Amino acid sequence: MALSGNKGEWSEIFALFRLLGEGKVHAGDADMRKLEVYYPILSIIREESERYEYRPNVERNVVLIDADGREFDRIPMDRFMEESSKLLENIKSAKGASFSVPSTESFMRTIRCEKLKAPSGDKADIHIVIHDLRTNMTPLLGFSIKSQLGTPSTLLNAGNTTNITYRIEGCRLSDDDISEINAIGDHLSRMQAIIDRGGHLDYHDIEHGTFKNNLLFLDCCMPRFIAECLLVDSMPGSASTIKDAVAKVAKANPFGFTGGNVEAFYAHKMKVLLLDSALGMTPAKEWTGRYDANGGYLVIRKDGEIVCYHFYNRNDVEDYLYNNTRFERASRSRYGFGSLYKVGSEVFVKLNLQIRFKK
Repeated sequence: MALSGNKGEWSEIFALFRLLGEGKVHAGDADMRKLEVYYPILSIIREESERYEYRPNVERNVVLIDADGREFDRIPMDRFMEESSKLLENIKSAKGASFSVPSTESFMRTIRCEKLKAPSGDKADIHIVIHDLRTNMTPLLGFSIKSQLGTPSTLLNAGNTTNITYRIEGCRLSDDDISEINAIGDHLSRMQAIIDRGGHLDYHDIEHGTFKNNLLFLDCCMPRFIAECLLVDSMPGSASTIKDAVAKVAKANPFGFTGGNVEAFYAHKMKVLLLDSALGMTPAKEWTGRYDANGGYLVIRKDGEIVCYHFYNRNDVEDYLYNNTRFERASRSRYGFGSLYKVGSEVFVKLNLQIRFKK
């Protein structure tokens, strides 16, 4: 049966081919521009039906090693570059949610690459042994791959686990008021209807206990901070980019920070959340601070260039995530998003946290 996948899944194969063809990867800045700094690639590890290793060498060949450490082929690096270029064009021109690329699949069989995607649940999409020229270290690192060739991917996925509840204060809403507001289809219009009745939203709780504990693990202020940022995105005149939302929260300064750079205080909190979400933390699983993607991020740009955000350069990774993410609102029909409900005499509303890359 032919392999079939979406643009993001085929992008993982493109990254494998392109990295082996170039034998190195350049660092990127916060705007995804390539820097002069680069990391030589000593090998790439793939877990297929068994473990395979691909080693670029100084003769510009890629040596293919099986699970027993035996060489079973060597292929010119230029061939990997050719195959990556052909695959790039196929990805760009593909129609539909899922598609096959027979010519690429044929080459994949040659190098014993049997599947498109890393195992689900693993934040690392590719495992690379790099040579860090500054530290002279050669660690095996897991990298998460983000591709601009398809639909922007999520950083933090929505679910019932990411609901945040708010109490509606400042007004008394009757059952008829609640029904009338819930009947409004547009989310921002519903929020405006609450404001028009003199109401405002106050953070109440993170609905899912594990996610709340994970946020507390990062920072004892994190639950309320994230709730304040999400609230900014959920009001009329909202700013959906992460950076803009944080700037508005910083202006309100809900934690009363009196240092010299208030915005940096709040930006740091958001960067902690983004980084841990990028490299391992998920809402429904208890977080212990251990990164799956311990190398960082590889970003495939629209032009096919790949830039690296190495975790050793933590500030670069954080700036990339901070500058390139936004909030995304859930569907009205899912997770109870935006619906008002009563508990006793109090009225609450659920908002849902989801973070997606801008491009």
